[in-house]
Amino acid sequence: MPIKFRWSSKEYISIAFMLFGACGLFQVFFIFVAQYFLRVGNHLVVILIPIGATVALFFGVVIIFESFAQVERKKKLKTQFSKSRQNISKIQKFLHFPIVRPLIIVFPVFICCFFLTYGVCYTFLNKIMSFLIAENLATLISLLIANFIEKKYAKIQRY
Repeated sequence: MPIKFRWSSKEYISIAFMLFGACGLFQVFFIFVAQYFLRVGNHLVVILIPIGATVALFFGVVIIFESFAQVERKKKLKTQFSKSRQNISKIQKFLHFPIVRPLIIVFPVFICCFFLTYGVCYTFLNKIMSFLIAENLATLISLLIANFIEKKYAKIQRY
């Protein structure tokens, strides 16, 4: 049975806000990149599309967060009485922090897909259409990767 967090409860609402805020700040970075470096001039496209992408990335991060929590729960149940690891560096602690790991997976996937798609589309289309396609396709691929991690890593079967 997969772990399903009640994100609106007082225990998990702070985690949800942190994840949503991180996704929002990430998209603010892309608004900045689109306005000043890619020179996309349409303000509606540059602001409205990243709002939808923020919500979609948040959903993908939540999926990965829940799948990592599921795997951690299984490991904890199996190795309940074993010794814990003593020598862990600070960078490993940071990288294995439950909030950081999903963000580290989703954001590089999004960045690579965005710039690759933007570069390909820019050769055939104008800047606005290239930004639209690149943002939406990168979001879609990020969601597919999150779903793949949920299915293969955590082996969660949803209905």
